[in-house]
Amino acid sequence: MSYRMGDPVHTPTIRCPKPGCDLLLINDEACGCTWPAEPDPDPLLGQALVAFDMSGKRIAAGTVTAVDRTDGRIDLTVEQCP
Repeated sequence: MSYRMGDPVHTPTIRCPKPGCDLLLINDEACGCTWPAEPDPDPLLGQALVAFDMSGKRIAAGTVTAVDRTDGRIDLTVEQCP
């Protein structure tokens, strides 16, 4: 749908949903703005993991499904394999 200059437009105003952009979208066309890209996934995601206790006994084995790197720590969530 398109409109001539000066014609009233009876559609709701649509703004770009990207944070920090807020430009009006004309005829539902993308605004072409740039914003910081999503961060790359953590390289540990999807990796195989085998954990051992101090005596060498295996306590967990599986695939890393989530990584939380805060305060100099790394917390891993592992989906265990049988």
